[in-house]
Formats: sequence, C-alpha cells, structure tokens
Amino acid sequence: MSWPDPARRFEPAEDVQLRAELRELLGLGAPLPQAAAPVTEELTRLAEDLRREALRRRRTERHRPSWGLVAAAALPLLAALAGLGTWGVQQKHRADAMAGQVHQRDVEMASMAATHATELARERKAREDAQEQLELVARVLPRKSLPYLVIPVNKPVRLQGEDYQRVKETPAQ
Repeated sequence: MSWPDPARRFEPAEDVQLRAELRELLGLGAPLPQAAAPVTEELTRLAEDLRREALRRRRTERHRPSWGLVAAAALPLLAALAGLGTWGVQQKHRADAMAGQVHQRDVEMASMAATHATELARERKAREDAQEQLELVARVLPRKSLPYLVIPVNKPVRLQGEDYQRVKETPAQ
C-alpha cells in the first residue's frame, strides 16, 4: 500500500502505532505529515489526465523478449534435435549389428569355401589315382579283353497279353 493511498487515512490506531514503533526501531525518524489539500475539480481532472497518460504509455510500451521466451521458443528445436540424435544412434547400432552379421557370414562362407576346395582337391586326387590304377590295369590285361567293366543285366521275361486291357484304342486311319 503506497503512502498517498486514501485507504490509509482510515487505518486503525494500533496499526499507526505499530508503524511508528517500526520506524523508530529502523531509525527512519518520524513520518512525514500528509498534506491535507482540499480535493478540487482541477486536481481531479489533473489526476485523471495523469492516469490516462500512464495507461497510454503502458499500452504502447514495447516489451522486449526475455531469455525465458527465447528458451521456450528454442525448446521444440532442442527436442527435435535430441530426437534426431537418438534416432541416429539407434540407426548406427543397427548398422553396426548388420555389419557384424555380414562379416560373420563372410567368415563362414570363406571357411566353407576352404573346406569345399580341400574336398575337391581330395576328390581330384582320388580320381587321378583311380585313373592311374585303371591305366596300369589296362596295360597289364591283354588287348583282347574289354577295356572297361561290363555289368551283365538279365532282362525279365516279357508278360504275354492276357493280363492287361487296352484303355485307348489306336486311331483308325
């Protein structure tokens, strides 16, 4: 409550006494006497003009943005950047995991290729050994014998026609 406030004129006596004691304790001295000027129409008009001018200035006053407003405006941008950073880290982890899987698969393929190559080399060596043995056998055997192995096959006796039935007739010409 400011001192020219008219509501203060009707302050209780106890409050006035307490205020005086506080002034003395703080070393401020006695209160300034209030001028009891009669309220005239001219003073009322002047007060109203001053109030209107204060309102006009308050309305036209430019408010500079405070750091709080700037921080509040930057908050969505920071949240978006944080989200993008998190997404990027997740993508990097996924890419690293996939690269590890690809590397593991490449290692497995290389080991399978190596074992396949050794198996092919063994098979080739076995074929060459078998070929050499066949050539030795062919040199040792006389020329009149067969140069290759023949397995005799006994052909089954052909069944005669009473136990089957023709389904489709042969087309007449």
